[in-house]
Amino acid sequence: MSRISATLSGIERTLLARLAESNAAAALSAERAAAGVRILRPKNDPSGYVALATQQARLHAVNVAASNTAVAAAIASGAQSTVDQIRAQLAIVRTKAAEDEDGSLTADERLANQTAIDNAVAEILRLTGEAIEGKRLFDGSIDYRAAGRNPDQVSSVQVYSLGATTSIEGFVTSAATFAALTYNGAGGNVTSGDATFTLAGKRGSVAVSVTNGQSLESVAEAVNAQSHNTGVTASVAGNALNFVGVDYGADAFVQIAATSGTFAPTGGDGAGTDYGSDATLSINGRAVTADGNRVTLVENGTHVAFELVPGFTGELDDIALADGGKLTFALSPDVARTVSFALPSVAPELLGGVSGSLADLTTGGTAAGLGDNASRAIRIADEALGDLERLSGRVDGFADAAVASSSSLLSDWADDLEDAIDQINGVDDAEEVQLQAHYLALADNAIAGLAILQQQRAGIVEILRQAAGLD
Repeated sequence: MSRISATLSGIERTLLARLAESNAAAALSAERAAAGVRILRPKNDPSGYVALATQQARLHAVNVAASNTAVAAAIASGAQSTVDQIRAQLAIVRTKAAEDEDGSLTADERLANQTAIDNAVAEILRLTGEAIEGKRLFDGSIDYRAAGRNPDQVSSVQVYSLGATTSIEGFVTSAATFAALTYNGAGGNVTSGDATFTLAGKRGSVAVSVTNGQSLESVAEAVNAQSHNTGVTASVAGNALNFVGVDYGADAFVQIAATSGTFAPTGGDGAGTDYGSDATLSINGRAVTADGNRVTLVENGTHVAFELVPGFTGELDDIALADGGKLTFALSPDVARTVSFALPSVAPELLGGVSGSLADLTTGGTAAGLGDNASRAIRIADEALGDLERLSGRVDGFADAAVASSSSLLSDWADDLEDAIDQINGVDDAEEVQLQAHYLALADNAIAGLAILQQQRAGIVEILRQAAGLD
């Protein structure tokens, strides 16, 4: 027999549970919509929370690498800008020297051009010490270190990367040579008649005309005035007019070919051509042939190039290589994988080559004043530009191959991770609105069901009261 009691029936408990669940679900949906995320707490989706945490950790690492890349990009951009400014100043130096290529400038004009050269070199010196993103990139402070270099043996060392090989030892068997030809006159003059010949060298060629009885000294002056176009200089010793290549090595040559008349030099191959030769040496136990005096060693992750002093042979003093002040950037989420950036100094006394340094072009220097020094000044400017182009290649390689590629990769990677995180934890606002409406409807249904049960219970009580004559 059933009895009336104040306790809850099973269906009431079920409806109350459904009401609580619906209200909780509606509240959670509203909280998700407000927060913009699906997983608010680990208990909302334990497996999803683990996957989310993993992807968020990866995204954080990518963002840190992207921040490092942004710093590296700013440094690379600043370095490229400075290289462009130095290149512009070197162009001024060359232009002002070339204006006196034919020796036609007046004394006042030469003074004005010399002043312009001095100012350009001073600006390069200023740029050398200028800080970029708090770092002085062009004064040698971020370069690798080469300790023990004997300047009587090795004029310069450039380290591009440093691996397991950290020292250079060796022996120079034979020195590099330049090409040379000789024309023999008499009485200090040309004696072979009027002639025109093509004078060619590593840097180009020019046509030279001579007349019978012309002094060898005047021919030498004409040749030297064009040395920047040919890479060939000339000097007179008695009745010998010596043509000498400026550059060293097997690809450096002097060639004289008469196009009219007769002008027959001696030496070389006997037919008007002579070549230089490359230095030969052993480095760290390996036989090496240099490019002229330039020696390149690529060994065990180390890439280094050094310039031998012309004419040196014998044992080299050991050179120890070290990281020095190179900059290191983590451009990947894997912090163990880093990219190095090192640059040599571009101080004026270090820019140039076999013809001299940029510092030699300033007032008081051995190549200053233009006039007879104009062609040499142009050669020095060209050699300095060559140095700068090699350095520019290092800067552009860092900017393009390392920084730009990393930036693009990291950007794509971050986009992929953000998409993955959104798939795991993203909220569809329209869907959440529908869910909230659904859960609220379920809650309303539960409330309605409880109301019906309450009405039924009240009706039964009323019937019992009437049956008992209480009403």
